[in-house]
Amino acid sequence: MDFADNSADYGLLEELSESDFEIVDSQPNVMGWDVLDTHQNKVGEVYDLLFNADTRKVRYIILDMESNNAGLDDGRVIVPIDIAVFDLDKDVVKLPGISTTTLEYLPLYERGREINKDTDDTIRRALDIPERDAPIPPGSLHVAQTKFYAKKD
Repeated sequence: MDFADNSADYGLLEELSESDFEIVDSQPNVMGWDVLDTHQNKVGEVYDLLFNADTRKVRYIILDMESNNAGLDDGRVIVPIDIAVFDLDKDVVKLPGISTTTLEYLPLYERGREINKDTDDTIRRALDIPERDAPIPPGSLHVAQTKFYAKKD
């Protein structure tokens, strides 16, 4: 999924649970699945999905951090779906390259808050913040170029 090509549909994003849509039978229902950071810390659970009703494409996972075991403050943030890896055997969502440090910089999500290109850019910049006390100096890896995964249609 290429976010740059979808900039016109930000205003059309809906929470799946508040819509007339549901997950098709051939796809896993990830609602309530644990979400793990790059160090396998539980950083929360999938609260909901933000999607475009016209294209029927999921754009973001709404991550509820209330039930984390990583010392994160309670709250909800949105994470681009294209960085998530779904472990169907364990019913967990993994966020490779994302740590508690990067999650702390994400803006809090509130229902009805406008999601636009600026919001997406803010999220992407936050996800590129190097991990606190990282053994690799910031800027030595092009994380943004290596952490995105294509989703099957």
